[in-house]
Amino acid sequence: MIAVSEAVRVSEALRESEARLQALLSSLDDLVFELDETGTYLGVWTTDDTLLAAPRMELLGRNVRDAIDADVALDLIQVIRRVLDTGCPELWEYRLEVPAGYRWFQGRVAAITPPRGGASGRICLLVRDVTIQKMAEEEISRSLSREQLLSRLSEALPVGLFQIDTAGRVIFTNDLLHTIVGHAPASTIKAELSSVVAEDRSAVGAALAAVLAGQPVDDIEVRFRLSASDPLVGDAARVCLLSLRTLTDGEGTVTGAVGCLSDITERVQLRTELEVRASVDPLTSCMNRAASLELLRRTIAAPSATTEGRALIFIDLDRFKSVNDRYGHAAGDRLLVDVADRLRGAVRGCDHVGRLGGDEFLVICPRVHSSRQAIAIAERLAAATTAEVDVGPAVVALRTSIGVAWTNEVLDADSFIAQADSAMYESKRTGRKGVSLFISAGGDGAPAPAQ
Repeated sequence: MIAVSEAVRVSEALRESEARLQALLSSLDDLVFELDETGTYLGVWTTDDTLLAAPRMELLGRNVRDAIDADVALDLIQVIRRVLDTGCPELWEYRLEVPAGYRWFQGRVAAITPPRGGASGRICLLVRDVTIQKMAEEEISRSLSREQLLSRLSEALPVGLFQIDTAGRVIFTNDLLHTIVGHAPASTIKAELSSVVAEDRSAVGAALAAVLAGQPVDDIEVRFRLSASDPLVGDAARVCLLSLRTLTDGEGTVTGAVGCLSDITERVQLRTELEVRASVDPLTSCMNRAASLELLRRTIAAPSATTEGRALIFIDLDRFKSVNDRYGHAAGDRLLVDVADRLRGAVRGCDHVGRLGGDEFLVICPRVHSSRQAIAIAERLAAATTAEVDVGPAVVALRTSIGVAWTNEVLDADSFIAQADSAMYESKRTGRKGVSLFISAGGDGAPAPAQ
């Protein structure tokens, strides 16, 4: 009965997560696309089909080269490739003819999964219609008067607005700005943005200084710390996109700046949800295989700045198949969840636990001074995973075979995993005695596993 309840709980949790994601997608004003590295549409979500180049069902499975303007499609594919190569999200702006007419769009391209082996990488593209904003910016470029500019922006844009002079004194704000920042109007822009979280204040200050010096400034994401009574995000950070533009007189002298704050909290929540779903094993809540390998690659790709090394610990559950065969997969799942909890409880704060698949786990350990310290960490894991565990139908003996690899040199991920895996099999071969260390000859000879 307990095993069935656990399986039902896991299943219900997955369904609840999927329903929450779908509800969030369907409630956004943004367009949301999932594409692979070739530009093929894998998923499309929108509340306004007139902003799509073609009906949603006609886009699915098609390539952007066949669905939208050729120049826009080529630009998008280049952005996708850069994002998948670097792992860094990019903002992307484009103009496209859709059933609603020619519209300006601003999108954020973020990687969901990188290309791995023969599998294509996937990205998420969150797009917002910014036509009204672009029209307002065009009006700025035509040197509209301050009164006309602020009136039209305040009426047309669903964003917080402000205008400042060169000393940072506030000349104009709209009501929505104070709703976003969470306090009454202030006389200076520093006080107006006082609810910005401490970690983001230097970036905001640098952007304001640059725009008042007449320099172009990229839009930046800024977090605000609001009252605990705030109905949207409680005491967490509200996230906004801050856009700044310089104002000049007829002779080109800087007279101040205008700024827009767009609340993108829901978009960031969606992005975070997608990133979590792409990197977390749904059963154990450890990093999944792809995320583990990517973190390992980053951890060992560069030489250490000090004499510190990095350790990789490979953990395999002993006799796991017999638990599945005798008590069922729900019992096996319960054992895996228990092991994941024990591993997370035994590692250091800087270590990371991942599940490779099946009954295999990896622990990635940065900042490990020596192989002796690596063994000590592994022995702590071995002790934590030596226990009697209630899996529902029965109490089973949990034992693990553990292999350790340590290096302070540049090493590729596959070789590092092979070393830890070899050590783990040495542990298993010698009768499940807990921990084995893979000792490298430091380049003078072939590595060899040893107890």
